[in-house]
This record gives sequence, structure tokens and C-alpha cells, in this order.
Amino acid sequence: MKTERVLITGTTSGVGRALLDLYAKSGVKVISVNRRRVPELEALYPEVRFECVDVRAVEEVERLVLGLARSAELPDVFILNAGINRADNDESFDLPNYQSVIETNLYGVLNFVPPLMQLDRGRAARHLVAISSMANYVGNPYALGYTTSKQALTTCFKVWSRMYAETDLIFQRVMLGPVDTAIYTMHDRFPAWMVWVKNLCSAPLDATARAVARFALTRKERLFYPWRALPLYLGMWVCRSLVPGFFRGKKTLAGRARRVAPLAPGSANDPVRRGR
Repeated sequence: MKTERVLITGTTSGVGRALLDLYAKSGVKVISVNRRRVPELEALYPEVRFECVDVRAVEEVERLVLGLARSAELPDVFILNAGINRADNDESFDLPNYQSVIETNLYGVLNFVPPLMQLDRGRAARHLVAISSMANYVGNPYALGYTTSKQALTTCFKVWSRMYAETDLIFQRVMLGPVDTAIYTMHDRFPAWMVWVKNLCSAPLDATARAVARFALTRKERLFYPWRALPLYLGMWVCRSLVPGFFRGKKTLAGRARRVAPLAPGSANDPVRRGR
């Protein structure tokens, strides 16, 4: 079934911007949702309906969804893409950064669920696509908020997809591997090896957008990453399975923790206990 109207969150850059461009040029009616207005974007896509909504705010999201339902403009598909990535666990645990990532990546998606559940049954299928990440499987020790939010989001959608399998509510997960965006390099505390892996294995934005649009038609869970990254992922999986502590940053993280955190009295590294 062809998509006639789609709502996309987080279209100012990255995958969201690529999806906006793809759907707009395909003649699909697009509702773009961002936290702030971007006049340049609105001028570039005059046929797109732009909504200024903070997806972290429950009331704003509810007002948007119920308003679209009342005006008979409810989208066929909600592509809930808005997300951020910040280093929050480098030299110390940065709780404000962690919370901001959780609020955007997790609640910025979940806030769409209650108002859609309020709508009367019998309407057109309410199809939600959560843009998740392979961070579900290979966590990032430097960005706990990103990893945690994507794991929680995947769990919620997995449960709901089974609970509402016999209804018109469709919960779909699309998990992306590295994509050619600034999300890996937006903070100078990310290590150089992560940037190297991103540059080697990241998928182009246009290819990622086409894949997401194609997956949305299937209404099934999908995983997307470029073929050239497959040997690396397989090698990481084999090494992680055979070599204890491989790719977990165990020694590195433990060393960093000793530098930034006080030693527990009586611990094996306590200078007093070791006679220093």
C-alpha cells in the first residue's frame, strides 16, 4: 500500500531531513515536526506542512495528534525519528546530558502513543515507526543516554507490537547501523576510533532514507546497515564471543574510573592497604 500522508519528527538534519526530501519529491503529503522553526527549510519545501512542536512535551504532542484527527489529516505513518547523541560518561557521569538524551530519544517517541490510543477504533491504521539503533546490541560506553534510550524504545515497541497485533495499532522498529550524520562526532569527547568506524561503515543518508521508507511499507521490524560493514560486525561479534572483555573498554573504563573517582577504603587499589 502506497503511503499518502506521513509525519516525520526531527527533519532539520540527518535521516529526518533525507526522509523529508524523499517523501516531498515523491508527492507524498508530509507533516514535518520540529522543536523550532527553520525558515530556510520551509522556503525549500512550500508544499510541506511544518509544525513547531516540542516532542518532549506531552501536551504539545497530544494537541498535535488530536488536532490532525479532528481535521481528518491523520497520517498513514508516523516516522518518529527525532533524536540526539551526547557524550555523558567520559571523565564523569554527566546526568543533565543523560537526562536530555532520554527525554528526546525515548519520551519524544512515547509521547505519541497515548493520544493515538485515545482515537476511536475503526479509523485507518495508526502506524508508528520508531527509528532505533544497533546500539541495542553494541552499546556505547561513552554515551549511556543514547544506548539506554534506544534499548528502552526497542523494548516498548516490541511489547506493544505483540499486544496490539490484532488491532489497527502498528508498532514497528527500524534499527539503523552507522549512518553518515554528525551524531557520532557532534561532541569532541567521542574517541577517535569511533569516528574511524563511523567513516568506514556508515551508510549514505539518501540510501538510509530509501530503506526506511521501504521498510515502513512492510510494517515489520527491520535492521539496516551497509554491506561493507558486515565483515567488521561479524569480526566484532566473533572476537566479543571468544575474547573476554573485548570491545567493552573494560581496562580503559576501569583506568578512567580510578582517575576520576575516589578509591574505596579497603579496596585492592587502596594506597593505605597496599602500604603506599
